[in-house]
Amino acid sequence: MRKKGFTLIELLIVVAIIAILAIIVVVAINPAKMLSKARDSQRFSDTTSIATAVNLYLADNNDFTGLVGPYLSTVGSTDNARKKNDATGWIPINFTAISSGAPLAALPLDPTNTATYHYTFGVSTINKTYEIDCAFEHSDNTPKHSADGGNNSDAYEVGTDLTILP
Repeated sequence: MRKKGFTLIELLIVVAIIAILAIIVVVAINPAKMLSKARDSQRFSDTTSIATAVNLYLADNNDFTGLVGPYLSTVGSTDNARKKNDATGWIPINFTAISSGAPLAALPLDPTNTATYHYTFGVSTINKTYEIDCAFEHSDNTPKHSADGGNNSDAYEVGTDLTILP
């Protein structure tokens, strides 16, 4: 009498088919592509948040006196020190002095915050204008670099004067 069950060959074939299907799914989804798109979305959101905070700072009758720039999000001893919104973080503006309250609990940092991918903040003290730059890493988003109206085709730029930073 024969026992019911699967042979070793049948099990190996099923495992091989599952492995092939898993590889196809991973290649189709491309997690690296998805992660770079997610980081770019964070960059877009962060630059918009910083621009809003700077606009509130300027609307509260503050200016950029004493600022020289450019300021990079990679500069500072630790991430916690760079995130401070009291003029000691990577942007030397005291957002806590805004009469309606600080619009940012902490200054955002680029998701990777490296020499290649970081935020840059520049000001013109004479005109009370500013610019915030970042670079997108995914090729779907890089056309935004040249379509933002700024002078740098390698960076996404927001602000009131998109010619401050080179």
